[in-house]
Amino acid sequence: MKNSGFIWRVAFFPIAIIYLEVVFHGFIYGNIDMNIIYPVAFGGAAGLVLALLCSFFHRIANAIIGYVLFTGITVYYVAQLVYYKIFRTFLSLVSIGGAGDAMNFKSVMFAAIRSNWYAIALLMLPLIVLVCMNVFFVSFERYKKGSRGLTIKGIAVEISAAAIMWAVSVSLLGAGGTGAFSPYELFHGTYVLELSMNKLGVVVTTAKDFIAMAGGDSGAKTFDMDEPADTVVAELNMTDDGITDDTEESSQAAAGDNSDTKSDITEEPEEEMPVPQVDESIDFYKLYSSTDDETLKSISAYLSKVQPTYKDEYTGMFEGYNVVFVTAESLSTYGISKEATPTLYKIYHEGFEFTNFYNPLWYHSTIDGEYTTCLSQYPASSKWSFEESGSTYQPYALGNILNKQGYQSFGYHDFDATYYDRTTTHPNMGYTTFRAIGAGLDLTCYTMYSDLECMETVYEEFSAADPFNMYFMSFSGHLPYNYDLQYLCLKNREEAEAALADKNYSDEAIAYVAAQIELDKALEYVINKLDEEGRLDNTLFIVAPDHYPYGLSDGVYNELAGMDIEYDDFELHRNQFGIWSSSMTEPVVVDTLCSSVDILPTVLNLLGADFDSRLLAGRNILSVREPLVIFADQSFITDKVKYNTGTGEVTYLVPEEEVPEGYIDQVLTDVQNRLYISDEIINSDYFAYVFE
Repeated sequence: MKNSGFIWRVAFFPIAIIYLEVVFHGFIYGNIDMNIIYPVAFGGAAGLVLALLCSFFHRIANAIIGYVLFTGITVYYVAQLVYYKIFRTFLSLVSIGGAGDAMNFKSVMFAAIRSNWYAIALLMLPLIVLVCMNVFFVSFERYKKGSRGLTIKGIAVEISAAAIMWAVSVSLLGAGGTGAFSPYELFHGTYVLELSMNKLGVVVTTAKDFIAMAGGDSGAKTFDMDEPADTVVAELNMTDDGITDDTEESSQAAAGDNSDTKSDITEEPEEEMPVPQVDESIDFYKLYSSTDDETLKSISAYLSKVQPTYKDEYTGMFEGYNVVFVTAESLSTYGISKEATPTLYKIYHEGFEFTNFYNPLWYHSTIDGEYTTCLSQYPASSKWSFEESGSTYQPYALGNILNKQGYQSFGYHDFDATYYDRTTTHPNMGYTTFRAIGAGLDLTCYTMYSDLECMETVYEEFSAADPFNMYFMSFSGHLPYNYDLQYLCLKNREEAEAALADKNYSDEAIAYVAAQIELDKALEYVINKLDEEGRLDNTLFIVAPDHYPYGLSDGVYNELAGMDIEYDDFELHRNQFGIWSSSMTEPVVVDTLCSSVDILPTVLNLLGADFDSRLLAGRNILSVREPLVIFADQSFITDKVKYNTGTGEVTYLVPEEEVPEGYIDQVLTDVQNRLYISDEIINSDYFAYVFE
């Protein structure tokens, strides 16, 4: 006879969800540390709640509720595992709608399932055990039939147990401290998807993600306007975070020492004052005072204190040039060589060469990488920020700002228009002609998704304009990297193998380079055509990656890099981007620390465009600036330290005594403020308010 009591449910479901948390954590992070106590505690509490939910009704109804909920939970853990193994980031709830598009790469999904079958089997084990237990040993009865007292007593016990377990779980959070990015702070304060998953587990992260998506966990900040801000003049030696360096010496150097008599002074040419990159018509104090909207007031107050960048020796160097701007799918500097990809090598090494560039992987893969590059704002984990931006005013998007100068702007993407739908976002950035597969781009053999074929097809359209601004989101470099599933890898296989014959690379590493050869050929085609027409010297090329090639199997990226970087949270994202024109007589090597968010203001500066540098999250790399690179988990790099929020580890890049007291906390606050303001600028359509 089957056991119809409630004890088995009170025991099974908490143990099952605890088991799922531990197995998931082990396969994602490769180890189990002390932080596992929090996923275990909250997993147990969630299990008690699940046991309670399938206790109120008739046996059949309870069984349906139990199976549906626990099957959904199990599938969710499996989906998170598979998604992470493919994209190296977690599946936020806001991305579930787009996950269907992402999973259009069925071959990639099935490959990830095959390679992680043992982990998936272990995650499915509790569900299998539940079925076997229900068939042979236990039932989902409401407790004992005809015993109202026991039913009420049993439900009361379950409610009490769930409440006590939840209270214990919350109280345990304080045991790990209450500092920045501690489990306590992540639970009660700022929501950070990656850190929450690591330190609090899937149950809590999913709840926090739902609250954030619903707009109830925004971590709202308020910034006050202290006094009317001078929107034009700023001290050159003042950094973004308010730290001044050698103020007295700098002022003496700028003004000269006037203590000597006039006869002793050797007159020198007056030093030219730096010109801030600001819009003099913007009065943040007036903007602050002209609205009752607290968000708009707060953004204005914050931006009034942001130090601008300054015009530099390269400002306007390419003014009036045609523009070819490429966001390159999964492009890595480690896959570029003079032998295999000579055009990319030229763009990366014979123009402006940025040697200290980081390319962080954000929450939603390519679409966040493209957003950061195109709009110089940081994305949010709780939404598709690019999609949100499609209904906002974006005056500094490259298309919009160049169109006002007489350019015609064109945008292209050689993959399905419905995948990360760009048919709204890109016209909103000023690419009034935008084409993708299914949205006006007709390729002869579009199943190849060839960058070269795309450029051959659209060249006559964009090149007919003078000047033109052409944006291209490439696709040929997309995963998977093997000869069976990726046609372009096979197409360029022999060429890649010949060019890399002395590298002793694996087939997958060669296949990755073969895929990027297609982009190299596309750029070569455009360069050759422009050269034939005598327009090459007046064209500027910008090629920037969207993220590192996370689609490579374990160990393969190390092959390409020639060193172990796959488990280095910082070096994994080190990359390069290139700015090149054939009119340049020699390369300009830039070793300033920078990242993807800095690309747009740097390009605007080189094109001589007028913009207010305070409104963008990035900074002109070529200007005087306080360097800062921010990652999705809010880790950061400055010119002084690397700080890992996951471990709390500080790596000093200068002698430790040169780092001011409280510096880490100060930069952490700056990081959180920048991420928050970027999100609020989109949420409030702030630029529309500024520019009416």
